[in-house]
Amino acid sequence: MTTDEQGAGSGDRPSAAARLLEIAALNADELIAESRAEAASIVATAQADADQLTESIHAQAEQLRASASAQADAVLAAARAEAERVHAELEQAREEQNAELDRNRTTTLADLAERQAALQAEVARLQQLEQEHRNRMRSYLTEQLAQIEPNPSA
Repeated sequence: MTTDEQGAGSGDRPSAAARLLEIAALNADELIAESRAEAASIVATAQADADQLTESIHAQAEQLRASASAQADAVLAAARAEAERVHAELEQAREEQNAELDRNRTTTLADLAERQAALQAEVARLQQLEQEHRNRMRSYLTEQLAQIEPNPSA
């Protein structure tokens, strides 16, 4: 090889290397652009999936809240119905007890009235006996006094 050939050959080398660098830089820029586009696409897809999942979760949460609310309302209604039933039973039992107490009071008062009448009759009979006994005693004592005292006519 001659120096001219070496000079001409060496002049081509930097330009080929520059050309290779330029091609590599273009390829790198294209790859970076493609990577960025793919990353943006992946992020957009992930964001869309996340939004859809969030909406789905919110919808499920709303369904669960509505279901729980309906169940709570049903339990509350059942509890109120049970409370009203128990209240009605207690009210009926109270009324029955009051009626029984009224019957017992009436019976007791009637029994006491009968006893009072019987005792009053007994008191009246005893007072009558006492009066009769006093009258007999008075008569007896008067006769005894009459026999002890001298008779003014005799």
